[in-house]
Amino acid sequence: MSALDLVKELISFDTTSRDSNLALIDHAQALLEKSGARCRRTYDETGQKANLFASFGPDGDGGYVLSGHTDVVPVDGQDWSSDPFKPDVRGSKLYGRGACDMKGFVGTALALASDIGKAKLKKPIHFALSYDEEVGCAGVKGLLDDLKAQNLKPALAIIGEPTLMKIVGAHKGGAKLITTCCGREHHSSGPEKGANAVMMAGEFVTLLGSVWDELRADADPRFDPPHSTVQANVIHGGTAVNILAREAEVTWEYRALPDRDPSKIIARIKQRAEAEVLPKYRARAPEAALNTVMHAQYPGLVMDEDSAAIRLARELTGANQVEAVAYGTEAGHFQAYGIPAVICGPGSIDQAHRPDEFCELSELEACEAFLRKVIAKACG
Repeated sequence: MSALDLVKELISFDTTSRDSNLALIDHAQALLEKSGARCRRTYDETGQKANLFASFGPDGDGGYVLSGHTDVVPVDGQDWSSDPFKPDVRGSKLYGRGACDMKGFVGTALALASDIGKAKLKKPIHFALSYDEEVGCAGVKGLLDDLKAQNLKPALAIIGEPTLMKIVGAHKGGAKLITTCCGREHHSSGPEKGANAVMMAGEFVTLLGSVWDELRADADPRFDPPHSTVQANVIHGGTAVNILAREAEVTWEYRALPDRDPSKIIARIKQRAEAEVLPKYRARAPEAALNTVMHAQYPGLVMDEDSAAIRLARELTGANQVEAVAYGTEAGHFQAYGIPAVICGPGSIDQAHRPDEFCELSELEACEAFLRKVIAKACG
């Protein structure tokens, strides 16, 4: 199949993160094994989601990993011009959920599996297809743990997130956290006889904004925005307009510069919340509390322009510049495992997660040309 046809085929699998990705993994594994790959899977605790690691060429360490996630973000509530899971080519663009993030890269790589299987590889080429990247890079950790258990360490990883085929060597780290605001119910006509958790949540959100303002002083101009960020994105709480809320939840995130310690951000928020938010509510209800739980975390990718991954990407693309981005990827996990990583893939991050997500066909062509150079390099 052509790269375009295979990308379209992958888009037709609804692999929204809340659902299973096994149908797509089955399809990819069958294609890879038909081309001669040796495949391994690792599963989540439910058995309904899987990572796939496939290898061509010599056994053992070394070689190049082509890495991509198989899950996509939801389309709920978005106004699409066409069915997001029925890929549609209009003019010079391919539309569909995952067209750029990141089935464009995965499909293009899989379309070359037959060529890789026939190539006289001197270095291995590996495929790493993961689950649950969109909910905090949760799946790839199991894949990397499995590599560690096998004592297998590839030389580098190319993560095909959308970069317009530019070379990206650094990204911020991040986390999803939920803070539960615990108060005391009472009739709303007596607000000082209880502790309103929704009001507490509002003050906590204001505090997050204040901490973000503090972080602006520590900047790295390579990033946009150039500083670490903190913000709340979801709030749930309360039962009725005339009842002081007993509980409210604030879902928030940080995105930290990759060479900073994000635990200091969390510690600062907890410290200020204890000093500035809780005393007022505990004066009314001693049981008032703010309980924070981290639900997902991924490390940043620290710039290392001398890494094997960046050197290879620059050699094959001729790029003079290595960029940094604010969004997160699985590259930080590969780097933390000891595998140098670089990000380079088709499409623009500006189209990711939006209605009418698309990838320019010329980007898929450029990606295929780049990956063919990777294959040639692995052949020596």
